[in-house]
Amino acid sequence: MNLSAPPRLAAALFDGDRLRQARLYRGYRKVDVARALDITPAVVGQYEQARTKPSPATLAALALQLGFPPEFFERRGDDHVRVDESTAHFRSLRSTSKFERGRLLARLELLADVLARVEGHVRLPEVVLPTVDIGVTDDKAAEAAGGAVRSAWGLGGGPIDNVVRLLESRGVIVVRPAIGTGGVDAFSTWLSKRPVVVLGSDKEDAARSRFDAGHELGHLVVHRHTQAAHHLVERQAHRFAAAFLMPAETITREFPKRMSWPTYFDLKLRWRVSLQALLYRAKTLGALSDDGYQRAQVHLARNWGRNTEPIELGEPEQPTLLTKAIDLMESKLGMTRDVIAGEARFHRRLLDELLADVTPVEETRPEVPVG
Repeated sequence: MNLSAPPRLAAALFDGDRLRQARLYRGYRKVDVARALDITPAVVGQYEQARTKPSPATLAALALQLGFPPEFFERRGDDHVRVDESTAHFRSLRSTSKFERGRLLARLELLADVLARVEGHVRLPEVVLPTVDIGVTDDKAAEAAGGAVRSAWGLGGGPIDNVVRLLESRGVIVVRPAIGTGGVDAFSTWLSKRPVVVLGSDKEDAARSRFDAGHELGHLVVHRHTQAAHHLVERQAHRFAAAFLMPAETITREFPKRMSWPTYFDLKLRWRVSLQALLYRAKTLGALSDDGYQRAQVHLARNWGRNTEPIELGEPEQPTLLTKAIDLMESKLGMTRDVIAGEARFHRRLLDELLADVTPVEETRPEVPVG
């Protein structure tokens, strides 16, 4: 495919939604694009809503400004994926701007183009994801659902070695956006028939990241048909994650009968969850009284502050599934990243940017704290 061809055909077949994707992907507001091209934000909006089409010259300027080939903006028979924000379980809408959410969703939509091409050549793991419909006020049902998924997946009663790899093996796409996510916490949604969990790349706490992954799995399992951004829904996802990562039957036997920080330190290393999660789980299961829980909170805050904990667990777990699939396409089928980019009508550097979201980084080993 010639990605440097004149944009006359692309202008004639212009797809306004592609402009929205490209603009948000680059982190531009309509006014930013308008200022760069010496047009008005209203005109940019008209382009995106398909009320009018840009001229070939204007499209060429848009493509240059946004770093996309003109062909990217053509309407095609294989409709691209559009992620509805109402189906995405963002953790907190108060701390996240609509623009930030839109930017990350546009990034996912472009990754879906890559995913479609991968699935055309490589058989990814089948989606094995139970669906459990529960009421939005039923925390006990969320707890039971966490245990039910462990049972369905044959996980036994011990700690989960790697949550991200586990989700990928069950057909879930896990993404860590290379861009800073700012106020956006982890969230989950669907790309066509594929469940997706998005984990914050700027959250360097491995324990928190594992819990985030379990939380978003909870949304995918019990909230597939539930309205997002509801505080009761978020509480249920927390309860699911706690039960999924720390099954009651096993961990209740391991909690100390009297408060013992060395024991909790050992439990953090064994279960690879935060001390905060362990303490709350102990309180929920009756292994720690309300007063004991409050005293533990005071102790943590006094000795390590409110935002840090003793015991480092190393780097957060990283996704590998799509990277391995693309490497397989290259080694077995001769489909290089340049070919994949051409099929998706991307510049190669754009493909590399998207793949940075699903490329593993070097992991470090956990460290035992001193004192």
